[in-house]
Amino acid sequence: MKILFTRFPLESADGGAENQTQWLMEGLKAKGHELSFLGSCPVILARAKESGIRNQELSIGDPPVTKWGAISFLWRKKKMKEQLTNAMHKLLIEGSKPEAVFMLSLSEKLLMSKWVAAQGIKVFWIEHDRIGPWLRWNPWLRSLRSAARHATIICVSEVSRKLYLEMGFDPAKVVAIPNGVPPPSSSNPNPFPRPSGIHVGTVARLDPEKGVDVLIHSIAELPEVTLSILGKGREETYIRTLIDQDTQRIGQQRIHLLSHVDDLSSFYRSLDVFVLPSSDHDPFGLVAAEAMACGIATIVTDACGISGSLEASREALVVPAGRASELSVALRSLFDPERRMELGEAGRAGVLSRLNVETMTNAYERVLQQ
Repeated sequence: MKILFTRFPLESADGGAENQTQWLMEGLKAKGHELSFLGSCPVILARAKESGIRNQELSIGDPPVTKWGAISFLWRKKKMKEQLTNAMHKLLIEGSKPEAVFMLSLSEKLLMSKWVAAQGIKVFWIEHDRIGPWLRWNPWLRSLRSAARHATIICVSEVSRKLYLEMGFDPAKVVAIPNGVPPPSSSNPNPFPRPSGIHVGTVARLDPEKGVDVLIHSIAELPEVTLSILGKGREETYIRTLIDQDTQRIGQQRIHLLSHVDDLSSFYRSLDVFVLPSSDHDPFGLVAAEAMACGIATIVTDACGISGSLEASREALVVPAGRASELSVALRSLFDPERRMELGEAGRAGVLSRLNVETMTNAYERVLQQ
């Protein structure tokens, strides 16, 4: 089957959405499908080229996901649709008409779903992004619900699917396919240094909804813990302030903020416990799956989509979002090395058997064939 992926994001990073898109495209290509990508996402464009996937760069302007973007979309959308339609016509003329289109961004979902469906092409929306005010209070939400009549909406977790149903989308048109991760890389000959004590870590953007501040507060009364935070974001100054306050109170620095590591698998393997402390809707949480695949005992909150794909207490600990006290209790329960090993081994087996790229790709193939 000829399949086109599209993505026109407000901004692009080397993050979960980009990783999942790459793994899905490569998985479908390995199964014999003919893949192509159209969009402005530099990360996916670069990875498509590396993977030998046909790609075309196209910039159409910002999606309507900010206040000004939503207002200006009113007069920008005509030109944006012309650009998208011209690009699609080019594919039709060249004999590369896709049989299915996976749309990842709001712009093309609003502007092209009806037109693409009218060409006899199956339309799928992949919903990676966190559902926040940008969507709940978006003036184009009614138009989006109308456009959804022409598409199948694929959410990356049951948590996300439930939220789409609460916003009024047709239950018959919304499905959930959990993300999958590849097997972890082999151990790096130069492993990440392992601090003394119980080494806890997280990988997260430094944004309010990621709950990194909650994680810091949760270890206030746990002097045995050292914490490594890997991430960047708009709350960096605030997080550094919390780190300084902890250092002054403890008398030594035990929380370290990292902006980059050379080998993520080695970072995971340096940990005793991995925590994904998201305090608001986190569509899936690929980093938790990656840590679990490395055999690391993991704690996630119930705001993380992955929580619905795990056997709580056996494969991972699931705690209420935004509750530092309950996260602290969960961390303390994992001071026992036997409990950590038990949880890590069960989590690893669960991820490798159910939350892998092949399982995810097979699920997308079944949806394509419907």
